[in-house]
Amino acid sequence: MKPGSGAPNRSKVLSTVINMVAFVSSNYKYWLDEAAKRAELMLSSTQVRQILLYIELLLAKNKVMDLTNITEPEELGIKHLLDSWMLLPEVDRISHLRDKEKTWTDQLVTLVDVGSGAGFPGMVLKLVRPELEVLLLDAQRKRIDFLQECIEKLELSGIVAKQMRAEVAGRRPEFRDKFDLATARAVAALPQLVELCLPLVKPGGVFLAMKGQDNEANSARQAIAQLSVG
Repeated sequence: MKPGSGAPNRSKVLSTVINMVAFVSSNYKYWLDEAAKRAELMLSSTQVRQILLYIELLLAKNKVMDLTNITEPEELGIKHLLDSWMLLPEVDRISHLRDKEKTWTDQLVTLVDVGSGAGFPGMVLKLVRPELEVLLLDAQRKRIDFLQECIEKLELSGIVAKQMRAEVAGRRPEFRDKFDLATARAVAALPQLVELCLPLVKPGGVFLAMKGQDNEANSARQAIAQLSVG
């Protein structure tokens, strides 16, 4: 082989890799835009950049630890981003009530995400509602380390990732009855989620459970009744 004869081949390979990366990125950008459109969200350029970086961090970390089985652009956009943003009407309702209540004008709306895992829905809500004060709770150290990495690389403020079980947090004075909103995404059966999350919610606050099964509702009502009596 003549000197330098391999250079064109290397350049061609590098160009192919760059094009593939650009193609993959454009696919995620397309489904990010589609999810935002369906959620009736107007995202700033900063928010788009942050969400795409978050997706990049998630996909990279998912190669070495089990964060999510959903990694294809369309599924990630719809089942992760859009599903999380479907909670926004209730989040915004609480925020509007807070704005109208004069005694709350110096306080921010607080949200705790129980069993946050890869950051759905808590991190994704924070990225589009930066004014929220968010606590991400998870029992696994590796997940918290990932969430903390995201917080740092996305340069977010007003959000904390903490390794703690929800039942422990619910007994701690600094967390009990402290949050306007609690969210949880299928980390347990609905009655269990009620018992885990309601102690964290302040009177008048809201617990938002991302569950698909209606057959758990009766058991959840019983759990709520027991907590109310307790």
